[in-house]
Amino acid sequence: MGWLVVLIIAIIIGAIWGFLSSKDGERGGGAAAGAITAGMGCGYILFQIFLWGVGILFMIWIFCSLFG
Repeated sequence: MGWLVVLIIAIIIGAIWGFLSSKDGERGGGAAAGAITAGMGCGYILFQIFLWGVGILFMIWIFCSLFG
C-alpha cells in the first residue's frame, strides 16, 4: 500500500509541475505529460528497489545454502 501512495503523490506532483510550466494553450497536455513522466520515473525507481531486494535475498539464499 505504501508504494502505491508514493506513486500517486509523484503523479500528482508531476501533473501540477507540467500544468504550471506549460504555455496557456497547452496546460492540459502539459499536465498529462508531467503526470505520465512522473509516474513512469517513480515506477522505474520502485522497480529498481525491488530488483535490489530480490538480488539481496538471492545472495542470502546462496550464502545459507553454501554455509548453512
